[in-house]
Amino acid sequence: MGGNIRKFQFCGKDTLQLPAKREAFATLKEWLISIAEEVSLPEKTRKQLLIAADEIFTNIASYGFPSGNGTAGVAVEFDMQKRELVLTFSDAGVPYNPLEAPSPDTSVPLAERKTGGLGIFMVRRLMDSVEYRREDGRNVLVLKKRLD
Repeated sequence: MGGNIRKFQFCGKDTLQLPAKREAFATLKEWLISIAEEVSLPEKTRKQLLIAADEIFTNIASYGFPSGNGTAGVAVEFDMQKRELVLTFSDAGVPYNPLEAPSPDTSVPLAERKTGGLGIFMVRRLMDSVEYRREDGRNVLVLKKRLD
């Protein structure tokens, strides 16, 4: 799937449309790595960005389209003034606000915890800001990471 990724424009915004299928994450990952290199993200920030993107995209691909057919849009914007990277996921799948999911009880041993909720919990810990809105029939999830 790789090899046809456009180079990111350092001062701007770029978008990518992908089929909402788990195997499409390989293309998303390649694209994000090229952006991270272009804007010289520190290694720790690159890893955090990839972990968060994997979690969100996997959720869209796994649960957003019960019919198995759909696409997800991903936009990346680098704000040089604020030194902030903004990653926006958007899809026309089942309406779902992951921020309304209860946080997992991390005091309970892993084997005794209910399934689910740990991924978005982790994304919230890795990113500086996570916002959800439903707009024009689409789920829109915005992740922000400040670059210090």
